Amino acid sequence: MSAEIASRGVETAQDGGAQALTRRLATLEALLKETEGRLSDFTAREADRILRRVHERIALSPEHVVTAIAGATGSGKSSLFNALIRFELAPVGAIRPTTTTGLACIWDPANAEASSALLDRIGVGGGNRILRGSLLDGATRTAEPELAPLVLIDLPDHDSAVRAHRDETDRATAAADLLLFVTDPQKYADASWHERYLRHLDHHQESLVVVLNKSDELAAVDARACAADLSRILTESGLADVPILVTSTRTGEGLQQLRELIATRVRRKQAALLRSDADVDRAATLIAAELTPRAGRIPESLTPQAKSAAFVAIGDSTSMDALSDLIDAVYRRRASLVTGWPVRHAVRTLIHRARGGDEARYSPWAGAVAGEPTPPPIQHGDVEHAVSEAVAHAAEELPALWAKEMRRIGDRCVKSLSDTLDSTLSGTEVGPRLIPRWWTAVQVLHWMLLTAALVGLGGAIAYAASGGGRDSSLPDTGPVSFPLLVAIVALLGGALLDLACRPAARRAAGRLRSKVGDRMTERVRGATEQLLFAPLVAEHERYVRSWTLTQGLVRKT
Repeated sequence: MSAEIASRGVETAQDGGAQALTRRLATLEALLKETEGRLSDFTAREADRILRRVHERIALSPEHVVTAIAGATGSGKSSLFNALIRFELAPVGAIRPTTTTGLACIWDPANAEASSALLDRIGVGGGNRILRGSLLDGATRTAEPELAPLVLIDLPDHDSAVRAHRDETDRATAAADLLLFVTDPQKYADASWHERYLRHLDHHQESLVVVLNKSDELAAVDARACAADLSRILTESGLADVPILVTSTRTGEGLQQLRELIATRVRRKQAALLRSDADVDRAATLIAAELTPRAGRIPESLTPQAKSAAFVAIGDSTSMDALSDLIDAVYRRRASLVTGWPVRHAVRTLIHRARGGDEARYSPWAGAVAGEPTPPPIQHGDVEHAVSEAVAHAAEELPALWAKEMRRIGDRCVKSLSDTLDSTLSGTEVGPRLIPRWWTAVQVLHWMLLTAALVGLGGAIAYAASGGGRDSSLPDTGPVSFPLLVAIVALLGGALLDLACRPAARRAAGRLRSKVGDRMTERVRGATEQLLFAPLVAEHERYVRSWTLTQGLVRKT
């Protein structure tokens, strides 16, 4: 009854672990999509390889525990393989290399098909697979039921001079659920296997066992000293939790302990999940190392102050102030032409002609609607500088590769923003295309006063020619005749109206300047928001999402 309860507990833990692993894989997949093009080539390839490898493993039998024995030539791994299966299957000798290809032993004949799929994935050929039951207990009997899910592989030597042998070992160690690295008192400190394998397995300590074999070649005290030194080396490599077993295939020392360790891993039915989780840990740690913000915290996006500074700089590049001044001046000039006193314009025209000017006639109506002022050209260098400043602020605390992506966005933005600002501002109406109503009223009044002045002058001449107009019915206005008085009043009225219109024109020009300036500002702001700020903010948000996914994925470093 207690065994049944324990078995149910193991199955429940296995189901929970599988669900957690599935969630982590989904997170890793989403993370790789978010970081596409923003990781180093090595990290991107390694993370993608891990994702595919783990998906492949969980699609195959989770019950089986693929255990690979790796080691250098002469370390005794083939002897250890034979000792574990209790049958002389792997060739043993001192010739380099002893093991030339992977050799697999499948414990449970009933699950040979599922085991074959796992061995196909690792690359162990069909001719190098043996059923453990068929060796000792018959073809249909299960050898050592407690080890039934075990698949044991004797790998070629990792220090083989043949490249194909090393590649097979690399492939198997990357895919096995449990790794037994075998060394001996002469080779345990060899840097090659530490650098090539162990240093890259710091996340896989639950899936790794180091075996110090051939202990019979040393005195007991020396064997313990070697084991202690090996433990020190592993700790310095970040592998302090990796168990070390001291064994001898000649004396049998440590073999039972090793078999029990393997049996424990098999019973837990967690080896494949642990290895897959460790692979995900490695991918997450590689990505986290490249996504860590420079200041150690998630940087702010573009602040309102940074946006304001960039907008002001871009606005300066469009010469909006100069254009506003031009609008003001043009409006006043046109108002002066239309609402000005015709007598003043006539005098100025005569003076201009006398000085040799080209002005031929006074044409206030044509002058008022002719030729809109052209906006000054965009200063592309200023736009580029403003964009560069905004990008530098946005990328200031981001990791190097993400900052590089921000700069690429800025480079793409410069031309599109300059072209858009050019077309946007050239489409802005910068001058009055229609004559304001008060201009027309003032113009009519001016011509009425001018007519009155001309009529008064004519009347004054006729009045003088008639000898003072003794019999005239005109009002007696003293020394100044009534017609002359009318002319004087009309001329003064036109001059006063001219003076009164100037401040009105200034105020109207100011309002137009402000209105068109606001319109230009709105258009420049809209273009800047759409083409510069929005992509930078979107990229920053993408980084925040990636960093958040990474933090949720990293369990240990």
